[in-house]
Amino acid sequence: MRTAPGQGAGVWVAQGWISAIEAMGWSVLLWNGRNADRIFEEYRPDVYFADVRLRHKVPERVRCGETKVLMTVDQWADEPAFPLLARQGYTTGWSAVHWVRKLNPQLLYHHASPKGIEIGWSRWRTREGRRVISLPLAGDPVIYKDDGVDETLRCDIGFLGQYSPYKGPGLHEYLLNLVGNYHLRVFGPGWPRGVAAAEKLPDNLRNRFFKSATVQPCVHEPHARLYGVEVTERLFKVPLSGGFTIADPVACIYDEGFFATDELLVATSGTDMRRMVDHYVANPDERIPLIERARGRILRQHTYFHRLAQVLRELEMPDRAAEVDAHIESGTKTGQWGHPGGVPS
Repeated sequence: MRTAPGQGAGVWVAQGWISAIEAMGWSVLLWNGRNADRIFEEYRPDVYFADVRLRHKVPERVRCGETKVLMTVDQWADEPAFPLLARQGYTTGWSAVHWVRKLNPQLLYHHASPKGIEIGWSRWRTREGRRVISLPLAGDPVIYKDDGVDETLRCDIGFLGQYSPYKGPGLHEYLLNLVGNYHLRVFGPGWPRGVAAAEKLPDNLRNRFFKSATVQPCVHEPHARLYGVEVTERLFKVPLSGGFTIADPVACIYDEGFFATDELLVATSGTDMRRMVDHYVANPDERIPLIERARGRILRQHTYFHRLAQVLRELEMPDRAAEVDAHIESGTKTGQWGHPGGVPS
Protein backbone atom coordinates (compact mmCIF):
# COMPACT_ATOMS: atom_id res chain seq x y z
CA MET A 1 0.00 0.00 0.00
CA ARG A 2 1.26 3.48 -0.87
CA THR A 3 0.93 5.75 2.16
CA ALA A 4 1.43 9.38 3.03
CA PRO A 5 2.37 10.81 6.43
CA GLY A 6 -0.36 12.23 8.63
CA GLN A 7 -3.30 11.26 10.76
CA GLY A 8 -7.05 11.31 10.41
CA ALA A 9 -9.68 9.01 8.97
CA GLY A 10 -7.30 7.63 6.33
CA VAL A 11 -5.27 5.94 9.06
CA TRP A 12 -8.28 3.90 10.17
CA VAL A 13 -9.28 3.08 6.61
CA ALA A 14 -5.79 1.69 5.98
CA GLN A 15 -6.00 -0.24 9.25
CA GLY A 16 -9.26 -1.85 8.13
CA TRP A 17 -7.59 -3.16 4.99
CA ILE A 18 -4.55 -4.30 6.97
CA SER A 19 -6.73 -6.17 9.48
CA ALA A 20 -8.51 -8.10 6.72
CA ILE A 21 -5.35 -8.93 4.77
CA GLU A 22 -3.36 -10.05 7.81
CA ALA A 23 -6.29 -12.09 9.14
CA MET A 24 -6.07 -14.08 5.91
CA GLY A 25 -2.45 -14.92 6.74
CA TRP A 26 -1.16 -12.59 4.04
CA SER A 27 1.28 -9.72 4.55
CA VAL A 28 1.02 -5.97 3.93
CA LEU A 29 3.80 -3.47 3.31
CA LEU A 30 3.18 0.24 3.86
CA TRP A 31 5.47 1.92 1.36
CA ASN A 32 6.71 5.51 1.32
CA GLY A 33 7.29 5.66 -2.45
CA ARG A 34 11.10 5.42 -2.35
CA ASN A 35 13.42 2.84 -3.91
CA ALA A 36 10.60 1.42 -6.01
CA ASP A 37 12.45 -1.33 -7.88
CA ARG A 38 14.36 -2.55 -4.83
CA ILE A 39 11.32 -2.59 -2.53
CA PHE A 40 9.04 -4.28 -5.06
CA GLU A 41 11.65 -6.90 -5.94
CA GLU A 42 12.38 -7.70 -2.29
CA TYR A 43 8.72 -7.77 -1.21
CA ARG A 44 7.27 -9.08 -4.50
CA PRO A 45 3.67 -7.95 -3.92
CA ASP A 46 0.82 -9.61 -5.80
CA VAL A 47 -1.33 -6.48 -5.54
CA TYR A 48 -0.42 -2.82 -5.13
CA PHE A 49 -2.95 -0.33 -3.72
CA ALA A 50 -1.94 2.98 -5.31
CA ASP A 51 -3.17 6.56 -4.86
CA VAL A 52 -3.40 8.94 -7.81
CA ARG A 53 -2.06 11.80 -5.66
CA LEU A 54 1.11 9.95 -4.62
CA ARG A 55 3.60 9.46 -7.45
CA HIS A 56 6.88 7.62 -7.79
CA LYS A 57 9.02 5.65 -10.20
CA VAL A 58 7.06 2.82 -11.80
CA PRO A 59 8.50 -0.46 -10.44
CA GLU A 60 9.69 -3.02 -12.97
CA ARG A 61 7.34 -5.65 -11.48
CA VAL A 62 4.43 -3.35 -12.33
CA ARG A 63 5.71 -2.71 -15.84
CA CYS A 64 5.96 -6.46 -16.45
CA GLY A 65 2.51 -7.17 -15.04
CA GLU A 66 3.83 -9.32 -12.18
CA THR A 67 2.14 -7.01 -9.66
CA LYS A 68 -1.48 -6.02 -10.27
CA VAL A 69 -2.41 -2.42 -9.49
CA LEU A 70 -5.60 -0.83 -8.32
CA MET A 71 -5.66 2.92 -7.79
CA THR A 72 -7.97 5.31 -6.03
CA VAL A 73 -8.81 8.31 -8.22
CA ASP A 74 -10.86 11.49 -7.87
CA GLN A 75 -14.02 12.37 -9.75
CA TRP A 76 -13.84 13.08 -13.50
CA ALA A 77 -16.98 13.78 -15.53
CA ASP A 78 -17.90 16.01 -18.48
CA GLU A 79 -19.34 18.49 -15.98
CA PRO A 80 -18.14 18.48 -12.36
CA ALA A 81 -20.69 16.16 -10.78
CA PHE A 82 -19.85 17.19 -7.24
CA PRO A 83 -18.74 20.86 -7.28
CA LEU A 84 -18.31 21.11 -3.50
CA LEU A 85 -15.80 18.27 -3.60
CA ALA A 86 -14.07 19.89 -6.57
CA ARG A 87 -13.65 23.09 -4.54
CA GLN A 88 -12.01 21.01 -1.84
CA GLY A 89 -9.48 19.75 -4.39
CA TYR A 90 -11.08 16.37 -5.12
CA THR A 91 -11.17 16.53 -8.89
CA THR A 92 -9.04 15.15 -11.71
CA GLY A 93 -6.48 17.21 -13.61
CA TRP A 94 -4.38 16.23 -16.60
CA SER A 95 -1.38 15.43 -14.42
CA ALA A 96 -3.49 12.74 -12.72
CA VAL A 97 -4.60 11.36 -16.07
CA HIS A 98 -1.01 11.16 -17.28
CA TRP A 99 0.05 9.40 -14.08
CA VAL A 100 -2.71 6.80 -14.49
CA ARG A 101 -1.59 6.21 -18.06
CA LYS A 102 1.98 5.76 -16.89
CA LEU A 103 1.27 3.41 -13.98
CA ASN A 104 -1.46 1.70 -16.03
CA PRO A 105 -3.50 0.13 -13.20
CA GLN A 106 -5.84 -2.75 -13.95
CA LEU A 107 -8.57 -1.17 -11.81
CA LEU A 108 -9.62 2.29 -10.58
CA TYR A 109 -11.82 2.86 -7.57
CA HIS A 110 -13.21 5.34 -5.11
CA HIS A 111 -15.21 4.98 -1.91
CA ALA A 112 -18.24 6.71 -3.41
CA SER A 113 -21.38 4.59 -3.77
CA PRO A 114 -22.16 2.84 -7.09
CA LYS A 115 -24.48 5.70 -8.12
CA GLY A 116 -21.76 8.20 -7.24
CA ILE A 117 -19.24 6.39 -9.44
CA GLU A 118 -21.69 6.36 -12.36
CA ILE A 119 -22.29 10.10 -12.03
CA GLY A 120 -18.89 11.41 -11.10
CA TRP A 121 -16.29 9.04 -12.54
CA SER A 122 -17.78 8.46 -16.00
CA ARG A 123 -15.01 10.09 -17.99
CA TRP A 124 -12.42 7.63 -16.73
CA ARG A 125 -14.50 5.04 -18.58
CA THR A 126 -15.59 6.88 -21.70
CA ARG A 127 -12.38 8.78 -22.44
CA GLU A 128 -9.69 6.52 -20.98
CA GLY A 129 -11.41 3.12 -21.24
CA ARG A 130 -10.64 2.36 -17.60
CA ARG A 131 -12.58 0.12 -15.26
CA VAL A 132 -13.82 2.09 -12.25
CA ILE A 133 -15.63 0.47 -9.33
CA SER A 134 -17.35 1.61 -6.16
CA LEU A 135 -15.40 0.42 -3.13
CA PRO A 136 -17.18 2.00 -0.15
CA LEU A 137 -15.69 2.31 3.29
CA ALA A 138 -16.55 -0.55 5.61
CA GLY A 139 -16.24 -1.98 9.11
CA ASP A 140 -13.24 -3.69 10.66
CA PRO A 141 -14.63 -6.61 12.72
CA VAL A 142 -11.16 -7.56 13.94
CA ILE A 143 -10.76 -4.30 15.87
CA TYR A 144 -14.36 -3.16 16.38
CA LYS A 145 -16.22 -5.64 18.56
CA ASP A 146 -18.41 -5.70 21.64
CA ASP A 147 -16.07 -5.19 24.60
CA GLY A 148 -18.91 -4.29 26.94
CA VAL A 149 -19.83 -1.09 28.77
CA ASP A 150 -17.43 1.10 30.76
CA GLU A 151 -19.34 2.85 33.54
CA THR A 152 -16.87 5.74 33.51
CA LEU A 153 -17.73 6.41 29.85
CA ARG A 154 -21.51 6.28 30.15
CA CYS A 155 -23.32 9.24 28.63
CA ASP A 156 -26.50 10.06 26.76
CA ILE A 157 -24.79 11.29 23.59
CA GLY A 158 -21.25 10.37 22.58
CA PHE A 159 -18.99 11.23 19.66
CA LEU A 160 -15.42 10.30 18.74
CA GLY A 161 -13.91 12.32 15.91
CA GLN A 162 -12.22 15.48 14.76
CA TYR A 163 -13.84 18.92 14.51
CA SER A 164 -13.00 21.18 11.58
CA PRO A 165 -14.59 24.29 10.06
CA TYR A 166 -15.68 22.22 7.05
CA LYS A 167 -17.46 19.66 9.25
CA GLY A 168 -18.62 22.27 11.76
CA PRO A 169 -22.14 23.09 10.46
CA GLY A 170 -23.21 19.45 10.47
CA LEU A 171 -21.61 18.76 13.83
CA HIS A 172 -23.54 21.66 15.34
CA GLU A 173 -26.87 20.73 13.73
CA TYR A 174 -26.76 17.00 14.38
CA LEU A 175 -24.70 16.85 17.58
CA LEU A 176 -23.92 19.97 19.57
CA ASN A 177 -27.39 21.50 19.24
CA LEU A 178 -28.91 18.35 20.77
CA VAL A 179 -27.39 18.65 24.19
CA GLY A 180 -30.15 20.35 26.17
CA ASN A 181 -30.41 18.46 29.45
CA TYR A 182 -28.46 15.49 28.17
CA HIS A 183 -24.96 14.43 29.08
CA LEU A 184 -22.69 14.85 26.02
CA ARG A 185 -19.20 13.36 25.92
CA VAL A 186 -16.88 14.12 22.98
CA PHE A 187 -13.33 12.95 22.27
CA GLY A 188 -11.18 14.32 19.47
CA PRO A 189 -9.01 17.25 18.34
CA GLY A 190 -10.06 20.68 17.09
CA TRP A 191 -13.30 21.15 19.06
CA PRO A 192 -14.36 24.53 20.43
CA ARG A 193 -13.08 25.19 23.93
CA GLY A 194 -14.90 23.24 26.60
CA VAL A 195 -16.58 20.71 24.28
CA ALA A 196 -14.18 17.75 24.17
CA ALA A 197 -13.35 15.70 27.25
CA ALA A 198 -9.95 15.01 25.68
CA GLU A 199 -8.25 15.21 22.28
CA LYS A 200 -7.63 11.46 22.27
CA LEU A 201 -9.39 8.42 23.63
CA PRO A 202 -7.08 5.47 24.36
CA ASP A 203 -7.46 2.79 21.69
CA ASN A 204 -8.40 0.14 24.23
CA LEU A 205 -11.44 2.21 25.28
CA ARG A 206 -12.80 2.99 21.81
CA ASN A 207 -15.18 0.04 21.58
CA ARG A 208 -16.41 0.53 25.14
CA PHE A 209 -17.12 4.20 24.46
CA PHE A 210 -19.18 3.39 21.39
CA LYS A 211 -21.31 1.01 23.47
CA SER A 212 -21.41 3.09 26.67
CA ALA A 213 -23.16 6.09 25.05
CA THR A 214 -26.91 5.72 24.61
CA VAL A 215 -26.66 7.35 21.17
CA GLN A 216 -23.57 7.90 19.01
CA PRO A 217 -24.76 10.19 16.18
CA CYS A 218 -23.11 9.52 12.83
CA VAL A 219 -22.41 12.92 11.29
CA HIS A 220 -21.03 13.01 7.74
CA GLU A 221 -19.12 15.75 5.97
CA PRO A 222 -21.22 18.35 4.08
CA HIS A 223 -20.69 16.83 0.62
CA ALA A 224 -22.02 13.47 1.83
CA ARG A 225 -25.31 15.04 2.91
CA LEU A 226 -25.49 17.24 -0.19
CA TYR A 227 -24.79 14.59 -2.83
CA GLY A 228 -25.80 11.46 -0.92
CA VAL A 229 -23.21 9.12 -2.42
CA GLU A 230 -20.69 8.57 0.37
CA VAL A 231 -20.83 7.01 3.83
CA THR A 232 -18.32 7.22 6.66
CA GLU A 233 -16.70 4.37 8.58
CA ARG A 234 -18.51 5.47 11.75
CA LEU A 235 -21.71 4.08 10.27
CA PHE A 236 -20.18 0.60 10.53
CA LYS A 237 -17.86 0.63 13.52
CA VAL A 238 -20.39 1.84 16.09
CA PRO A 239 -22.81 -1.10 15.57
CA LEU A 240 -19.88 -3.53 15.36
CA SER A 241 -18.92 -2.35 18.85
CA GLY A 242 -22.45 -2.94 20.13
CA GLY A 243 -23.29 0.76 20.03
CA PHE A 244 -26.33 2.59 18.72
CA THR A 245 -26.04 5.21 16.00
CA ILE A 246 -28.44 7.49 14.17
CA ALA A 247 -27.15 8.97 10.91
CA ASP A 248 -27.67 12.37 9.39
CA PRO A 249 -29.43 12.34 5.98
CA VAL A 250 -27.21 10.69 3.35
CA ALA A 251 -29.39 9.38 0.53
CA CYS A 252 -27.41 6.27 -0.40
CA ILE A 253 -27.84 4.73 3.06
CA TYR A 254 -31.37 3.70 2.12
CA ASP A 255 -31.58 4.41 -1.62
CA GLU A 256 -28.61 2.21 -2.53
CA GLY A 257 -29.25 -0.46 0.08
CA PHE A 258 -26.44 0.04 2.57
CA PHE A 259 -29.02 -0.46 5.33
CA ALA A 260 -32.76 -1.01 5.57
CA THR A 261 -35.02 1.30 7.57
CA ASP A 262 -35.40 -1.32 10.32
CA GLU A 263 -31.62 -1.74 10.63
CA LEU A 264 -30.28 1.78 10.98
CA LEU A 265 -32.11 5.06 11.57
CA VAL A 266 -31.54 8.21 9.50
CA ALA A 267 -32.63 11.62 10.76
CA THR A 268 -34.00 13.98 8.12
CA SER A 269 -32.89 17.12 9.99
CA GLY A 270 -31.39 18.34 13.23
CA THR A 271 -34.91 18.58 14.66
CA ASP A 272 -35.60 14.99 13.66
CA MET A 273 -32.31 13.89 15.22
CA ARG A 274 -33.33 15.53 18.50
CA ARG A 275 -36.70 13.78 18.39
CA MET A 276 -35.02 10.41 17.92
CA VAL A 277 -32.42 11.06 20.61
CA ASP A 278 -35.17 12.11 23.02
CA HIS A 279 -37.01 8.87 22.36
CA TYR A 280 -34.10 6.45 22.67
CA VAL A 281 -32.56 8.11 25.71
CA ALA A 282 -35.95 7.65 27.39
CA ASN A 283 -36.37 4.11 25.97
CA PRO A 284 -32.88 2.61 25.69
CA ASP A 285 -34.04 -1.01 25.40
CA GLU A 286 -35.70 -0.20 22.08
CA ARG A 287 -32.24 0.31 20.61
CA ILE A 288 -31.24 -3.33 20.97
CA PRO A 289 -33.07 -4.83 17.95
CA LEU A 290 -31.74 -2.04 15.74
CA ILE A 291 -28.18 -2.57 16.97
CA GLU A 292 -28.41 -6.30 16.29
CA ARG A 293 -29.90 -5.90 12.83
CA ALA A 294 -27.34 -3.23 11.87
CA ARG A 295 -24.50 -5.41 13.12
CA GLY A 296 -25.89 -8.36 11.20
CA ARG A 297 -26.05 -6.38 7.97
CA ILE A 298 -22.46 -5.19 8.42
CA LEU A 299 -21.08 -8.65 9.09
CA ARG A 300 -22.93 -10.06 6.09
CA GLN A 301 -22.10 -7.27 3.63
CA HIS A 302 -19.97 -4.36 4.83
CA THR A 303 -16.63 -5.48 6.27
CA TYR A 304 -13.19 -4.96 4.78
CA PHE A 305 -13.17 -8.71 4.14
CA HIS A 306 -16.08 -8.16 1.74
CA ARG A 307 -14.23 -5.29 0.07
CA LEU A 308 -11.06 -7.40 -0.21
CA ALA A 309 -12.96 -10.26 -1.85
CA GLN A 310 -14.50 -7.80 -4.29
CA VAL A 311 -11.09 -6.42 -5.26
CA LEU A 312 -9.63 -9.89 -5.80
CA ARG A 313 -12.55 -10.88 -8.03
CA GLU A 314 -12.21 -7.67 -10.05
CA LEU A 315 -8.48 -8.34 -10.46
CA GLU A 316 -9.27 -11.85 -11.73
CA MET A 317 -7.83 -13.65 -8.71
CA PRO A 318 -10.80 -15.99 -8.04
CA ASP A 319 -8.94 -18.49 -5.86
CA ARG A 320 -7.82 -15.77 -3.46
CA ALA A 321 -11.33 -14.26 -3.46
CA ALA A 322 -12.77 -17.68 -2.59
CA GLU A 323 -10.42 -17.90 0.40
CA VAL A 324 -11.76 -14.58 1.68
CA ASP A 325 -15.35 -15.67 1.07
CA ALA A 326 -14.72 -18.77 3.19
CA HIS A 327 -13.26 -16.63 5.95
CA ILE A 328 -16.32 -14.38 5.87
CA GLU A 329 -18.64 -17.37 6.15
CA SER A 330 -16.68 -18.72 9.09
CA GLY A 331 -16.56 -15.33 10.82
CA THR A 332 -20.26 -14.66 10.54
CA LYS A 333 -21.32 -18.12 11.69
CA THR A 334 -18.95 -18.74 14.58
CA GLY A 335 -18.74 -15.31 16.16
CA GLN A 336 -14.94 -15.22 15.77
CA TRP A 337 -15.14 -11.45 15.22
CA GLY A 338 -16.14 -10.87 18.83
CA HIS A 339 -19.89 -11.48 18.47
CA PRO A 340 -20.80 -14.75 20.19
CA GLY A 341 -23.72 -16.53 18.58
CA GLY A 342 -22.90 -15.34 15.09
CA VAL A 343 -25.06 -13.09 12.98
CA PRO A 344 -28.85 -12.91 13.35
CA SER A 345 -30.69 -13.74 10.15
